[in-house]
Amino acid sequence: MPDETSKSFQQAADQKPASLGREVVEMLKHNKKYWMIPIVLILVLFGLLIIFGATSAAPFIYTLF
Repeated sequence: MPDETSKSFQQAADQKPASLGREVVEMLKHNKKYWMIPIVLILVLFGLLIIFGATSAAPFIYTLF
């Protein structure tokens, strides 16, 4: 039995690590926290707005408001 456990542990260690986004999505699915999806989307949109606000796309973003 310890042989199977060590093999499965080794297989898990050999896998490519999941990205942060993938881990968040899987956590939301596993814990059934579907109500958090709009919150995460709004945070991502604000982050993109901040990033694009510092680039040459800023004049186009400011016309939206």
